[in-house]
Amino acid sequence: MLDKIKALKQEFDKKLKQTENFEQLKTLENGYIWKKWELAIILKWVKDLSIEEKKEVWKFANDIKKELENNIEERKIYLEKKLYKEIEEEEAIDPTLFFPSENTGHMHPLSTTSKILEDIFISMGFKIEDGPHIEKEEYNFDKLNIPDNHPARDVWDTFWISDEINKHKKSWEKVLLRTHTSPVQVRSMLQYDLPLKIIVPGRVFRYEQEDARHTSNFYQLEWLVVWEWVTFWDLQWTLQTVMEKLLGSDVKLRFRPSIFPFTEPSAEIDVSCQICKQKDPSCRMCSWTGWVELLWAWMVHPKVLEDCDIDPEKYSGFAFWMWIDRIASQRFKISSGRLLYQSKLKLNKQF
Repeated sequence: MLDKIKALKQEFDKKLKQTENFEQLKTLENGYIWKKWELAIILKWVKDLSIEEKKEVWKFANDIKKELENNIEERKIYLEKKLYKEIEEEEAIDPTLFFPSENTGHMHPLSTTSKILEDIFISMGFKIEDGPHIEKEEYNFDKLNIPDNHPARDVWDTFWISDEINKHKKSWEKVLLRTHTSPVQVRSMLQYDLPLKIIVPGRVFRYEQEDARHTSNFYQLEWLVVWEWVTFWDLQWTLQTVMEKLLGSDVKLRFRPSIFPFTEPSAEIDVSCQICKQKDPSCRMCSWTGWVELLWAWMVHPKVLEDCDIDPEKYSGFAFWMWIDRIASQRFKISSGRLLYQSKLKLNKQF
């Protein structure tokens, strides 16, 4: 009996070495290990043996079975390594070879414009900051001197997070989709030491009627400077420098006085329309005026500085934010900002 089992083991080892894939290995395993394994056919004759012989045969048979199982596992590992090696050789890539690039795509006009703006400001010593899209009411409004029930909140058509989330929160703890990138101003003033020079490019959300200049979500770029004796003249010089680098030395700026709750003083800034060059009375982008409102600019309100633990008697700051969408439209001569969000390759391939 033991000789028959040894012969079976030798036969199994020979067949195991000949297996070249997992299918063959599975067939071998079914034949020798599972219910109908050939070892079981031999062991069914054990009933005719003495008790001592049965013990010896059962022990020997179980040892052989474990050895067969271990051999099968080792063969599986061997076949896996062999398969992976074949795949590696088949899919091997020589990184030194030249591959002609076709249809690789390129940056979207919004991404290109944002990158250009970031490079301009980095060259002027600014640091890039970012913040969450879902913002607390405290940072989006309260700490910017726009408390609850302030009429200025009507300016922002806000997307509030569902009532199920907000109904149990206190006023300043409620969450919303940020309406502007200004909350990052507050976060930065609370986090960093002075002097502070940052820019904040990012996506914002407002419930607005869409037209050539407005969309319900759009991209802003905001910048902030806080230091001793910063004045409105510093703001004007910085803005003029940035706009000339961005749109060309012939760009014209127009400052219009305005009032924002978190500013003192403040202005809305228009630039001469780069699409019609102030010559086309049918231009939708500038609404036939020759001017496009691209940004707001302001001196930071002393109350905002106080809320961020900054002494307004010693420090002052200026900030402004622009629509990246409108900047992209002006730079690339795109007649409507809505085109930037319509995923039209015909538009994107032009730039």
